[in-house]
Amino acid sequence: MKKLFTLVALVALVGCTEKKPLTPEEQWKGYCTSMGNAANNIMYDRQNTITKEAAIEHANKIEDQITKTFILDIIEQVYAFPLQEITQDPEASRNQFKQKITEKCIATPHDKMPNYKPF
Repeated sequence: MKKLFTLVALVALVGCTEKKPLTPEEQWKGYCTSMGNAANNIMYDRQNTITKEAAIEHANKIEDQITKTFILDIIEQVYAFPLQEITQDPEASRNQFKQKITEKCIATPHDKMPNYKPF
């Protein structure tokens, strides 16, 4: 019984330890993952007949300029696809585009971290 109690206490302590701060590269990767998720959402909206104007109107509410630039670029790319092309296999289209945007973001040079809320 003492061993079980000790094990439970040890697990609880390990779970309560502070996480190490993220490196700038880890922060940027997290941001880019978030941009990929946003790309997925924007593609989903496009596949479900949300207009480009509505998407741009929503994007213009973003306060962080870096994020706003990324999102407006994603909107332009998504709405350049013919609707028929992205609705033949909607999930595959979203996943492929999400991956493309994530990789493009990671490869983008940056000198400061954007102030963003994860998507």
